[in-house]
Amino acid sequence: MRPITIFRGWSLAGCYAAMLVIGLLMSVYGPIVTVLQGRFELSATTVGAALGTQSFAAVIGVLIAQPFLRARGNRWTIIVAMTLIAAGSLIIAIAPTWPLLLAGTAAAGLGFGGVDSMITQLILVGSGAKGPGRANIAHAWFGIGTVAGPGLVYLVGPENYAWIFAGAAALMVLALLSATRLEPRPTPAEVTTAAAHPNDTAPLRRPALFVIVIAAFFALYLTHFAVQAGIGNWSPTVLQEQSGLAAQTATLFVTGFWAAMVLGRFATAALAHRIAAGTLVTVSSLGLAVAVAATLLPAAAPWAYVVAGLFLGPIFPTGMAWLTHSGYGRGNSFAYVIAGSMLGMAFAPSLVGWIIENQGSQSAPLVLLTIAVLVLASSAALVALLARARRIAASAQPVDARAEVAANR
Repeated sequence: MRPITIFRGWSLAGCYAAMLVIGLLMSVYGPIVTVLQGRFELSATTVGAALGTQSFAAVIGVLIAQPFLRARGNRWTIIVAMTLIAAGSLIIAIAPTWPLLLAGTAAAGLGFGGVDSMITQLILVGSGAKGPGRANIAHAWFGIGTVAGPGLVYLVGPENYAWIFAGAAALMVLALLSATRLEPRPTPAEVTTAAAHPNDTAPLRRPALFVIVIAAFFALYLTHFAVQAGIGNWSPTVLQEQSGLAAQTATLFVTGFWAAMVLGRFATAALAHRIAAGTLVTVSSLGLAVAVAATLLPAAAPWAYVVAGLFLGPIFPTGMAWLTHSGYGRGNSFAYVIAGSMLGMAFAPSLVGWIIENQGSQSAPLVLLTIAVLVLASSAALVALLARARRIAASAQPVDARAEVAANR
């Protein structure tokens, strides 16, 4: 079977650059929360809701990208999504009022959803056996962006955040130019899982089991990104109030959290051909739960957040490969799971912000631990569900063979 060609020229490098930018946009808000509160006279709850605006818009972006993709193809879908990110970032950089800044986050969020889901899909279906490794590399670049966000805030000062967003817009324009080399077709929806990955097995037509498996993947990524967004946006506040760290020191530890995510993804990219995706996701989920439990201790919390990042990093890209190769990631189901991850990013900042304002910052780690345990429960449930699906498929094969023999007589 002829290999699928989607990336030409510098298009793959441009997609990596785009992942770096959306990583930066995800992590940069946490270290500038206090500046936003002071500049626009906002409460913690209001800022938390605003931090979720980008993620709510990203959910819409994921869902809109699918029909747009079918109508216009890979190239134009990516270009439109990247344009929205560049425009939204520029609006945030120059916004003199809170409503205009929110409009910028909404525009960037729409593009965020399209870029994140599209690039992951294109790499998994257009890279053959290299797909899982390249997906982890793409999300490692996302992780580098998440490190760059708080790192740049530390360097230029939170009050100068406009320069960071302007730089993000400029880099996204460069990524957009390279994306013009993408092949417009075939789109991921036009590529069957069997064609992209001949060794994968499609699930049997059992609607109930299919819905349960997709719901479990949805829960895994919703809770996973809830933990990520909760730590990324609010751990600076928690570390300052509960561990007694200075603002700059707290920002450095949050940078360490994002850097550890990058390390986890590069390490997993090297292991992807040797260890099953389900095993990697489950072990990472267990490590995440243990690390978040350690954040309940103020003295251990700074380094515990860093360790949490190490285990958090591999879950999303490896899990996307797990979903695709299991045969359950066809059609709109992939988009639904991505949308679930975006909902986690949307709700977590608002929830943790409300808890900090009403219960105090000491309650935030316990909430994040509860969500981390749900990540582990979801991954364990998926291991059991997919094992059951394989047993059902194996038991059905002899029956199908006998039916075929009878039909040929």
